[in-house]
Amino acid sequence: MKILFINSIGKHKWGGGEKWMVLAAQELMKRGHHVLIGCRKNSVLEHRAKSGSLPVVNFSVYTDISLLGGIQIASVFKKEAIDIIVACQNKDVRVAGCISKLLKGPLVISRQGVQLMRNTKKYKWTFKPFCDGIITNTQSIKKEYDSYGWWSDDYVKVIYNGIPIGQATNTAFDLEAIGIKRHAGTKIILSTGRLAKQKGFEYLIDAASYVLGHTPDTHFLIAGQGRLEQALKQQIESAGLSNRIHMIGFQNNVPALLQVADIFVLSSLYEGMPNALMEALAHGTPAVSTRVNGVEELMNDPDHGCIVPPGDSKALAQGILKLLEYEDLDAIGLNAQEHMKLNFSVDTMVNSLEEHLEQLIVKQSK
Repeated sequence: MKILFINSIGKHKWGGGEKWMVLAAQELMKRGHHVLIGCRKNSVLEHRAKSGSLPVVNFSVYTDISLLGGIQIASVFKKEAIDIIVACQNKDVRVAGCISKLLKGPLVISRQGVQLMRNTKKYKWTFKPFCDGIITNTQSIKKEYDSYGWWSDDYVKVIYNGIPIGQATNTAFDLEAIGIKRHAGTKIILSTGRLAKQKGFEYLIDAASYVLGHTPDTHFLIAGQGRLEQALKQQIESAGLSNRIHMIGFQNNVPALLQVADIFVLSSLYEGMPNALMEALAHGTPAVSTRVNGVEELMNDPDHGCIVPPGDSKALAQGILKLLEYEDLDAIGLNAQEHMKLNFSVDTMVNSLEEHLEQLIVKQSK
């Protein structure tokens, strides 16, 4: 197959959807498929794709109507004889889909890690006509979309994200570098993600205040960057917890962080299939997660940790304290890792993705 992945996300943004794209492209290339990544010039996605030895083409898609972006996409799919386009933003679907329909080009598939459509005329008439199918990573999104009655049951395909299981790392994050001297009873609570409203870090900080009142020899690490950085730092300082809640910025080596973490926390208000939680469970780290979208498809409470309501600091704190009371957190972590190995491996994801794309191409050719 000749596959063009398109993602016009902002130049400085990087998240689960972008990780999925790079991983899927790399694995499909290993299987002999011709793959291209289409993204903005000088973007984080471009840098990560090139670092992963993936060929990159640059597109200028900034809005739903993008003449230059459409011309660029048309040029690539003609030159490279692309069989199928996998687009990750709604505007990518609209621009690529419009051009492809006009020129009788390749299929255009939308890949959605979070819900990107509502049951409104806007999406029915400005999205559906340009899209040949949807790939998502949770049954809950498929159920919602199918309820709109716009398409047949096989239009939305669920392909769970794949994650490297038990990634080995020779290094552990240096806690002393941020002023933590770990003792026998010290517990490390880790959370990672963009410092954005979606991730609910303000609730985690409130929960940390409660937890620290009961287990003082505990430290919270928040790894990430984003527009709420200063506001979150101010919240921590106002609570007088700067020596217990550590904002450590964006970290490339997540396995090194998980190596020192006793518990991982996902405090999000909404998600698709949260990549950060998948990484933690695959590493064997027990988790406390809010009950958002795909979480209950990903982990079981209490086998792999605790699931609590979103936007509830007290419930989040109680979930963390409940896990801290377990005598053998390692056993929960191992359960989680085995669960991930059986259900969410990279091979399982790529097998499903490869088979689905090939079936769509065959179906179109008939």
